Amino acid sequence: MKKAILLLLILTLLLPAGALAQDMPHAGAEIVTNFMQSGTYDVGAEQLEAGFEEATGIELEIVASPFVVLVQNNITDLATGTGEFDVISGDFWIGSVWGQMHPLDDFIERDMWGGSFIEGLTKQGPSAYFDGNRIGIPYSADAYGLIYRTDIFEEAGISADWETWDDFIAVLGDLEMHLEGSDIAPNVFAFGASEQAAAIFLGMYDSYLVDAAGNYALDHDEAIASLNQLKSLLDYNPEGATGLSIDEANSVFLTGKAATMICWVSFVRAAAQDPDSSLVVDNWATATFPGPGFPFLSAWNLFISGYSENPDAAWEWIKYYITEEEAKRRFVELGVGSPFLSTYEDPELIEKYSHDFPAMVENLNRAETVPWIFAAFEVFFRHMSEFIIGAATAEETLENTLADWSELEVPEGLVQSAMAQGQMQEG
Repeated sequence: MKKAILLLLILTLLLPAGALAQDMPHAGAEIVTNFMQSGTYDVGAEQLEAGFEEATGIELEIVASPFVVLVQNNITDLATGTGEFDVISGDFWIGSVWGQMHPLDDFIERDMWGGSFIEGLTKQGPSAYFDGNRIGIPYSADAYGLIYRTDIFEEAGISADWETWDDFIAVLGDLEMHLEGSDIAPNVFAFGASEQAAAIFLGMYDSYLVDAAGNYALDHDEAIASLNQLKSLLDYNPEGATGLSIDEANSVFLTGKAATMICWVSFVRAAAQDPDSSLVVDNWATATFPGPGFPFLSAWNLFISGYSENPDAAWEWIKYYITEEEAKRRFVELGVGSPFLSTYEDPELIEKYSHDFPAMVENLNRAETVPWIFAAFEVFFRHMSEFIIGAATAEETLENTLADWSELEVPEGLVQSAMAQGQMQEG
């Protein structure tokens, strides 16, 4: 009897403070999770690691890798059935292996888990689904956006209330006249980062990305019109815009040399409000991203590998990492876009970001992913780069893109995503 009491005492001392055995049903389990090595998502995970292990008794290993390495590791791991990672961080880039993910609906229903997710982010596309089952849950959300100088717009008597790219380009014409003689450009965009131009094209383009047979495709007339409209923005950008990187374009805006900027708002938000790095503090705001297309969405999801030996323990990590409280903290401390509406309705944050939040939420609600595996995306932006510098016409760009796409297969998961988001040709 004394030995039994002693053993119980030892076990009790080994448990984390305040925890009981029945509260740690997965104690002793070991799981591996991965994230992009970005100084944001991975850092947010590392900050939670000790608390998660203490609360659950689950041993957690975090693997952080650069984007391209992460994508390839995930695809290889799932395609081969290796099962190295229990919880996988990914997006539509890994749509070719969505069929190897563990469905999450039963976990969600069992634990009555959820939160105040922005409605548009819960739909198929922003949230990953396969064969009607949810397989991924977004833990970050950033929609391509457009910011503008409120002081310049007020001085010029110009409204930032546009709906279409035609409307926005007309505003750029008005700004050009107002700014004549100054060194301020009506707009700036990182044309030198050719992969970024896809976001503008998708905002201008209003037709299918996958044809009725399930192949990568574009509507000819819509694509040509969108390519030419995109290139027309160069007329309102500073000299040398075709060579501007993201950081260089951001610098143009932050130093007060542009009235508007098309960008990932999260890449510039903190710097724009920092007097040490910005000359436009309190004189900028986020605007509605023009249509008729959609704002391009970056929404990292957490998945559970179908080869995980501990899917229940993996689910415990997902629940621990994706919470409204942690999303708010990561937004404030790390600049990670939150998928939760509560972040954008927080009174304290509204006071600080009132110029940013309303339009940001509207853009996130409209935002969509694309059915492009990384190879398909690379084809598009490679030919887009040639078009932007004048090495190819719009017709040649479209023809070359479609020719290269014909060598690629659209994964079933991304066909389903395109259909759900209205990106598939009818008939």
